[in-house]
Amino acid sequence: MFDRFPEPLADPLHAVMARFRADPRPEKIDLGVGVYRDAAGHSPIMRAVKAAEEAILGEEDSKAYQALHGDDAFVSGMTNLVFGADHPAVRDGRIAAIQGTGGTGALRIAVDSAFAADPSARMHLGLPSWPNHATLAGAAELELVTHRYFDTDRQALNLEAITEAATSARPGDLFVFHGPCHNPTGADLSRDERRALLAMLVERGAVPIIDAAYYGLGDGLEEDLDIIRESAATVPRAFIAVSCSKAFGLYRERVGILFALCANADERRRVQGQMERISRSLVSMPPAHGAGTVAHILRDPRLRALWEEELDAMRRRLLELRSELGGFSGEVPMLRHVQSQRGIFSMLPLSAEQTETLGRDHAIHMPQSGRINIAGLKTGDPERLARALATVSR
Repeated sequence: MFDRFPEPLADPLHAVMARFRADPRPEKIDLGVGVYRDAAGHSPIMRAVKAAEEAILGEEDSKAYQALHGDDAFVSGMTNLVFGADHPAVRDGRIAAIQGTGGTGALRIAVDSAFAADPSARMHLGLPSWPNHATLAGAAELELVTHRYFDTDRQALNLEAITEAATSARPGDLFVFHGPCHNPTGADLSRDERRALLAMLVERGAVPIIDAAYYGLGDGLEEDLDIIRESAATVPRAFIAVSCSKAFGLYRERVGILFALCANADERRRVQGQMERISRSLVSMPPAHGAGTVAHILRDPRLRALWEEELDAMRRRLLELRSELGGFSGEVPMLRHVQSQRGIFSMLPLSAEQTETLGRDHAIHMPQSGRINIAGLKTGDPERLARALATVSR
């Protein structure tokens, strides 16, 4: 049977990473993979994470399996972090929660759960988005319906297309929302736009699926999480997948959580069981180390404060880089909107040929889509990038 496997498809992002690694030029810049980097170009372990890991190493006395839903302290800590103890859905016992293997694993449980409940459900996805969104819909055998979220040339949301997609949603359909700073374009819906779209989905009986990973890197931790809390307060049902890869810098530990906002406590009980059944078939039992690290940080006041301090320093660096890039917008008009966007990404209006030229002639590596990781810029790089963009634009 192995001889009948198709030729593997190259992963575009990993191709960018490979080209960067193979580039011998010392001035090379990696604007591809979405990890946070400091001014020296290093992706550091947060000090709060390192301290938590050291504490766990000294305290841990077993490697036995955890419960199907994951680490109790992690699930409790993340529930309080994302929703707050006073959120109506928390008070009413309407939130089902399960640990996932990163944000992607959490999303997989969500789409599989949706298909199990209604095989005719569709998933509405705004483009551009992350490749995993479409892949996950296919893996769950959900019909994928796409619309244009962002006009790269105009550097603006296509609100007309987004609204049309929301009005076409059917009962039981999933509609993907990006959490704060999560969209690869760096452009978020406003609160009013998000409220209006959620109201349309509630009216049609569709279910929002919110993918959140970059909370804390936009307008601040509480400000970013408040967007998720507000969304959860305005709909009777929703899936909310939360990754710990970005905000805690735990990329390789693959830790995340899926929340299912339910209409009542009895519904929550049944949804919880469904999510656990699906997780059992995917990973058997959830991994412990990353979840334990997050739980330790969230329950230790000193480490919690240190983590928030480090996260805010990351946010401020991103804002400074955006401001620096925006300062070149007179010479490079495509940088005009960078300052008004948030998070580590922006989607520049570049052709595939222009991105190839940037890599070949300027040692600046990025995906062909023109999506750049702002955090990949080291000290002095914004000016280099702006000059290179000016050159390829001509």
